[in-house]
Amino acid sequence: MQAVPYFTDLEPQVLETLATRCRLKTIPTDQVIFTEGDPCLDLCVLESGRVKFYRVSPEGREQVLKVFDRRGDTFCIASAFSVGKHIVSIRAATDTRLYLLDVPTVKNLVKEHPSTGLKLLTTTGEHMAHLVGLADDLALKSATGRLAKHLLELAAAEPARSGGDIRLSRDRLPEEELASMLGTVRVNVSRSLANLARAGAIELDRESIRIRDLSALRRISEGK
Repeated sequence: MQAVPYFTDLEPQVLETLATRCRLKTIPTDQVIFTEGDPCLDLCVLESGRVKFYRVSPEGREQVLKVFDRRGDTFCIASAFSVGKHIVSIRAATDTRLYLLDVPTVKNLVKEHPSTGLKLLTTTGEHMAHLVGLADDLALKSATGRLAKHLLELAAAEPARSGGDIRLSRDRLPEEELASMLGTVRVNVSRSLANLARAGAIELDRESIRIRDLSALRRISEGK
């Protein structure tokens, strides 16, 4: 539980109590964890793996809304505290391990430790801001611009290596998933990656995408 930023201020005995209430769930790759409309019974904390939030159109087209892949990532906050049902579907993108903390326990924790509730509220706001930005990008940006913005966001969360080198593992960036997230098709993702490489913003190899020029990537993301 120490990996979860919302719980860092809690006393050891409170953490121990939370740990006893957590249930570990292991999910294989591509298994649906929750479906839109299912009752939301737990707050979810990522222990390992990757999960993607998505919605499916009446025509069957999948739109990825957000991917969580960092240990301690916490989600289903809005569903747990508001509507009581999952507002999106969730699938494991890789073999995944989640800790599940039941909603009544979380609500009692927030009552007794308001600072935890404020942290959860802040994260919910960040998730909502991400969705608003996604909607704007789908309406206003080209596929290359949307990809540039996504790579910028990933680079900002990635520690630079020696010499300031930033490399993003291609295992985290499958083109089919990127296409679904960016509201396009896989061939356009390949073209967009090539466009960014030609512009000198990135460098591609089999294992990674190296960010060569953050300023160029930012200009392209802004349509300049």
